[in-house]
Amino acid sequence: MTDVNSTGPRLRIGYVGVAFPSFYGTEHNQYGRAIDGLRGLADRLDFELVAIEEPVNDLEQAGSAARELVAQQVDFLMIELATCASGELVLPLAEVAPRVGIWGTPDPHQEGDIQLHSLVSVNHYASILTRYLRDDAPVYKWFFGHVDEPEFVERFEVTARSLRALKKMSTARIGWIGGNSPGFYNMNFEETQIRSRFGTRVVAHEFGELAELTKAVDEQKAEQVVADLTAAAADVTAGADAMKRGARLYLAIKDLAVSNGYSALAVQCWPKFQEILGVAPCMAYSWLGSEDGFAVSCEGDVPGALSMLLLNELSHRSGSSTLLDVTAMDPTSSTMLMWHCGVSPRHFANEDGITWIDHPTLGRKSPEVFGVAGDQVFAPQDTTMTYIGDNASEMLVVRARIEDHPAKGFVGTRGWFGGFELNGEPIDLTDLVNTLVVRGHEHHYAVGQGNLSDELLEVAAWLGMRTVERVGTARHLQRPGVNC
Repeated sequence: MTDVNSTGPRLRIGYVGVAFPSFYGTEHNQYGRAIDGLRGLADRLDFELVAIEEPVNDLEQAGSAARELVAQQVDFLMIELATCASGELVLPLAEVAPRVGIWGTPDPHQEGDIQLHSLVSVNHYASILTRYLRDDAPVYKWFFGHVDEPEFVERFEVTARSLRALKKMSTARIGWIGGNSPGFYNMNFEETQIRSRFGTRVVAHEFGELAELTKAVDEQKAEQVVADLTAAAADVTAGADAMKRGARLYLAIKDLAVSNGYSALAVQCWPKFQEILGVAPCMAYSWLGSEDGFAVSCEGDVPGALSMLLLNELSHRSGSSTLLDVTAMDPTSSTMLMWHCGVSPRHFANEDGITWIDHPTLGRKSPEVFGVAGDQVFAPQDTTMTYIGDNASEMLVVRARIEDHPAKGFVGTRGWFGGFELNGEPIDLTDLVNTLVVRGHEHHYAVGQGNLSDELLEVAAWLGMRTVERVGTARHLQRPGVNC
């Protein structure tokens, strides 16, 4: 696989251990155990650890540690309450990073002389941040347990993955080619709002720039891409000329992304492609997703591209997420068909693989063929659906399972989804669709492989985004903010 994306900045996590010297943090190796364990997690979870090696027992030491951590530009600070600790120590440490972890560990025994008394200080520090520092406090998440215990590791992994994705997105750039497709008013956005929330920049390009790149593609390179596309497919029913046009477009889009350092693209796939180049871009998007791990949202959907990029950064998979519509419901199996006209990467496909076909909707009532799309049924698998909506103020978080279904669904790239959870809680098909429609949710859904609900919910919490809340089905009119 060719990596289109730049590596981006690496997450830096700081560590400091605080304590009263009258307790037994040193004797129980609280600091060494924590630092060694975090170093192991840093190697596995791809972050840099900046550790204060010595215990912090007084305000002077806390100030010195804070200055060192600020100089190291840590993104997140783990404050371990190695034992009970003075509340004043949190004040300089709270200024180190915008996000902190407040971490306690259990006493080695449940009777006799108390050794650590850590949990009380977790509560104490959280209260200081909430009740005393208030708006000046960093956002915090609390942890309890030793660094090598599963309960701690699982909770910390969610945080590391979430913050790593946010760090990458803070310097990412999305190329927006040709604007939105006609009538897609619900995909409108304010670039300043996206940048304020995520740090991600959106750069607009005229469609003609991509058209010129497509015309300039080397013929031999295009032929090699056609050979690769053909070899990877279960079948090819599209014509040779359409396949070559699709290959040229793939190379042009990739060139534009690489030369501008983009992490994702949002491209108006109709009608400009057909009017100017006489092609449908679906195959090119699909191939960029499977072979380059690169997110391209169709119909000029920038929030969709942002959502796909977030899934890609969270999953660390080699292949990209995809963008789908809700297309049909089957109440008998409590599933819904998620579909798009042929853009999904081939790693979503079941054992039948992907077939390159003439586009299933564009041009089908005219003698003109507009290009190539993918035709595939998704394999059964766990997935996560999300969308960063309403000017990056709202996040949809839906876990779902793609199921086998007696009906293959409509020609294109598609699968039947069931077993839904909204914000980590089970929700049935009817209530989910009712929620999406009543709340006027944008009609695109970024879909990634695996269960990423915890990570998405944590990202939303770090960024102060609201989540889409359930609206149960009812016979009466439901209006958000009025009666639901």
